[in-house]
Amino acid sequence: MGVDEIMEMNRPYPDTNVDIIGVKPIKETCLLVEFANDKTREYDVKRLFAEYPQFKVLKDEKLFNAVQHGNYSVFWNDELDISEIELWYNGIDNEQLSNVNEGG
Repeated sequence: MGVDEIMEMNRPYPDTNVDIIGVKPIKETCLLVEFANDKTREYDVKRLFAEYPQFKVLKDEKLFNAVQHGNYSVFWNDELDISEIELWYNGIDNEQLSNVNEGG
């Protein structure tokens, strides 16, 4: 059972299309992920370091910045990937970020 399968256990699939159409590293260990439903979410991979130590290699800026995406995950190689479900449920959407930045 892979990391994504463990993370997705007991999570319903969202009612909206969360296929990934874009990903961009934005700072340190944070990604900006664009979904097919016109939403974007910021996801900090640092949250995985304690439970999944294999992700600690993403502290390397060059490797982290080499992120790619498919419809159903972002990935760095055959061993490091994060599913769209994990990114959707545990990412922070832009509206939440705007409210925090504006003091709301």
